[in-house]
Amino acid sequence: MPARDEEYNGVRYEDMIFDDVDWSEVGEHDPARRAQRKGAPEENILTGWADEAVRDERRWVRSAGSRSGITVKVTGYSPTAGLIITVIVAPKDQPPRWRWWGATAWKAKKAERESYEGER
Repeated sequence: MPARDEEYNGVRYEDMIFDDVDWSEVGEHDPARRAQRKGAPEENILTGWADEAVRDERRWVRSAGSRSGITVKVTGYSPTAGLIITVIVAPKDQPPRWRWWGATAWKAKKAERESYEGER
Protein backbone atom coordinates (compact mmCIF):
# COMPACT_ATOMS: atom_id res chain seq x y z
CA MET A 1 0.00 0.00 0.00
CA PRO A 2 1.50 3.38 -0.96
CA ALA A 3 2.41 6.22 1.33
CA ARG A 4 -0.37 8.79 1.66
CA ASP A 5 -0.65 12.32 2.99
CA GLU A 6 -1.20 11.48 6.68
CA GLU A 7 -0.22 7.82 6.99
CA TYR A 8 1.46 4.86 5.34
CA ASN A 9 -0.36 1.54 5.33
CA GLY A 10 -2.18 2.39 8.55
CA VAL A 11 0.82 3.88 10.37
CA ARG A 12 0.75 7.62 11.01
CA TYR A 13 3.97 9.39 10.05
CA GLU A 14 4.46 10.86 13.52
CA ASP A 15 4.28 7.33 14.99
CA MET A 16 7.04 5.87 12.81
CA ILE A 17 10.24 4.66 14.45
CA PHE A 18 13.59 4.89 12.67
CA ASP A 19 15.82 2.79 14.94
CA ASP A 20 17.22 0.63 12.14
CA VAL A 21 18.22 2.30 8.85
CA ASP A 22 20.26 -0.01 6.64
CA TRP A 23 22.52 1.77 4.14
CA SER A 24 24.18 -1.41 2.81
CA GLU A 25 22.24 -1.42 -0.49
CA VAL A 26 22.44 2.30 -1.27
CA GLY A 27 24.85 1.84 -4.18
CA GLU A 28 25.17 4.81 -6.52
CA HIS A 29 22.83 6.95 -4.40
CA ASP A 30 25.25 7.01 -1.46
CA PRO A 31 24.72 10.44 0.13
CA ALA A 32 28.43 10.59 0.96
CA ARG A 33 29.10 10.82 -2.80
CA ARG A 34 26.10 12.92 -3.84
CA ALA A 35 28.10 16.01 -4.88
CA GLN A 36 30.39 14.00 -7.14
CA ARG A 37 27.47 12.07 -8.65
CA LYS A 38 25.52 15.23 -9.41
CA GLY A 39 28.56 17.25 -10.39
CA ALA A 40 27.27 19.99 -8.12
CA PRO A 41 28.85 22.06 -5.35
CA GLU A 42 26.62 20.61 -2.65
CA GLU A 43 27.65 19.08 0.63
CA ASN A 44 28.03 15.31 0.91
CA ILE A 45 26.04 13.78 3.76
CA LEU A 46 27.51 10.97 5.84
CA THR A 47 25.08 8.15 6.60
CA GLY A 48 25.72 8.64 10.34
CA TRP A 49 24.44 12.21 9.99
CA ALA A 50 21.37 10.93 8.15
CA ASP A 51 20.75 8.44 10.96
CA GLU A 52 20.82 11.29 13.49
CA ALA A 53 18.38 13.30 11.37
CA VAL A 54 15.77 10.51 11.17
CA ARG A 55 16.01 10.02 14.95
CA ASP A 56 15.54 13.73 15.72
CA GLU A 57 12.57 14.11 18.08
CA ARG A 58 11.40 17.14 16.07
CA ARG A 59 11.74 15.40 12.69
CA TRP A 60 9.23 16.06 9.92
CA VAL A 61 8.03 12.81 8.29
CA ARG A 62 5.90 12.58 5.14
CA SER A 63 5.47 10.74 1.85
CA ALA A 64 8.42 11.20 -0.49
CA GLY A 65 5.95 11.46 -3.38
CA SER A 66 7.83 8.85 -5.39
CA ARG A 67 6.36 7.06 -8.40
CA SER A 68 6.53 3.77 -6.52
CA GLY A 69 4.75 5.29 -3.53
CA ILE A 70 6.88 3.27 -1.13
CA THR A 71 9.38 5.84 0.11
CA VAL A 72 9.18 8.19 3.06
CA LYS A 73 10.91 11.58 3.37
CA VAL A 74 12.27 12.62 6.77
CA THR A 75 13.75 16.02 7.58
CA GLY A 76 15.60 16.36 10.86
CA TYR A 77 18.62 17.84 12.58
CA SER A 78 22.03 16.17 12.80
CA PRO A 79 23.95 17.56 15.79
CA THR A 80 27.23 16.10 14.53
CA ALA A 81 26.91 17.80 11.14
CA GLY A 82 25.22 20.91 12.53
CA LEU A 83 22.79 20.65 9.60
CA ILE A 84 19.14 20.01 8.90
CA ILE A 85 19.11 17.00 6.59
CA THR A 86 16.43 15.41 4.41
CA VAL A 87 16.57 11.62 4.15
CA ILE A 88 14.69 9.21 1.87
CA VAL A 89 13.97 5.77 3.31
CA ALA A 90 11.92 2.74 2.24
CA PRO A 91 10.37 0.30 4.71
CA LYS A 92 11.75 -3.21 4.96
CA ASP A 93 8.41 -4.43 6.35
CA GLN A 94 4.73 -3.81 5.65
CA PRO A 95 3.17 -2.12 7.42
CA PRO A 96 6.23 0.05 8.08
CA ARG A 97 7.62 -0.49 11.55
CA TRP A 98 11.21 0.33 12.57
CA ARG A 99 13.36 -1.35 9.88
CA TRP A 100 14.21 0.81 6.87
CA TRP A 101 16.43 0.89 3.80
CA GLY A 102 18.33 4.15 3.49
CA ALA A 103 18.00 5.47 -0.07
CA THR A 104 19.67 8.90 -0.14
CA ALA A 105 20.05 12.13 1.84
CA TRP A 106 20.92 15.78 1.26
CA LYS A 107 21.32 19.06 3.11
CA ALA A 108 17.73 20.25 3.50
CA LYS A 109 16.56 22.80 0.96
CA LYS A 110 15.32 26.20 2.13
CA ALA A 111 11.62 25.22 2.03
CA GLU A 112 12.36 21.98 3.92
CA ARG A 113 14.32 23.88 6.58
CA GLU A 114 11.52 26.43 6.97
CA SER A 115 8.90 23.70 7.36
CA TYR A 116 11.09 21.85 9.86
CA GLU A 117 11.75 25.00 11.90
CA GLY A 118 8.20 26.35 11.74
CA GLU A 119 4.68 25.04 12.02
CA ARG A 120 3.86 22.16 9.71
